Amino acid sequence: MSENGPTITVTRGKRTEQAGPKPSASSTRSRSLGWGLPGPVAVVGGMLRGARAAWWAGLGAIGAVQDAGTQVFDALVDEGRSWEQARRERTEATARRVRAMTKEGDVLRATEERVQSEVNEMLRRVGVPTRDEVQELREGIGALADRVERLARLAEENDG
Repeated sequence: MSENGPTITVTRGKRTEQAGPKPSASSTRSRSLGWGLPGPVAVVGGMLRGARAAWWAGLGAIGAVQDAGTQVFDALVDEGRSWEQARRERTEATARRVRAMTKEGDVLRATEERVQSEVNEMLRRVGVPTRDEVQELREGIGALADRVERLARLAEENDG
């Protein structure tokens, strides 16, 4: 398909000169009624020539439309193939990017877990408590604070 749309070329139906001699003036007169009007034979002959020309024109139009339709169909098939190929390439490129991003995410997650593990091991060696150990201490301190407060209330009640 060209940039400006399909190109249609009609290769049939070129006008050619009719074979055979043209009627002479005397033969035309012989077929006339004598008053300068054509006779019935001339009228029927003219009608037949006109009908035959119309028939040929119709056949030529059908042939031209058929050729143009075939050209348009072929152009649409080419365009569809091109569109499908471009769409497939875009889809594959997107799939490759998604796979790469997924792999990067897995690598990042694994790296983060490895770093966290190494940091926790190093802190344990140095004697720094882990997050879980600190949480246990907080809970223990909270329980002790509750007991101390209850004992303080009991002591006030007994003194009071």
